[in-house]
Amino acid sequence: MRKINEKIISIDDSKSVQSFLKSCLENCLESYTTFPDGQKAVDHLKDNINNYDLIFLDWEMPIKDGPTTFYELKELGLKTPVLMLTSKNDPKDIVKMIEAGVFDYLMKPFTQDIIEGKINLLFP
Repeated sequence: MRKINEKIISIDDSKSVQSFLKSCLENCLESYTTFPDGQKAVDHLKDNINNYDLIFLDWEMPIKDGPTTFYELKELGLKTPVLMLTSKNDPKDIVKMIEAGVFDYLMKPFTQDIIEGKINLLFP
């Protein structure tokens, strides 16, 4: 993947997803920060709400799920694009989040090529 010099956050309770995203992105980014749940991410982002260029956000997590996390971040003034990660395949759920302002979604499992495609859409 080409160097994009962006700051990305990944919010996901799955260590394997975090590791996979890091391996896909580590050579092309300025920084990659991870959080294991939505609450830790919201706590961090309260003072840094738009200091990042992209957020990967898992849908299903303990403590605070992706949609709840997204709505709380929006209330804080989030303008950063969010890519929702999900194994949910109900189009109504996905459309609801897109209409709420999520940039796009990635259906699990995804590949490095899919990650690169989404990154290239955001950072041409």
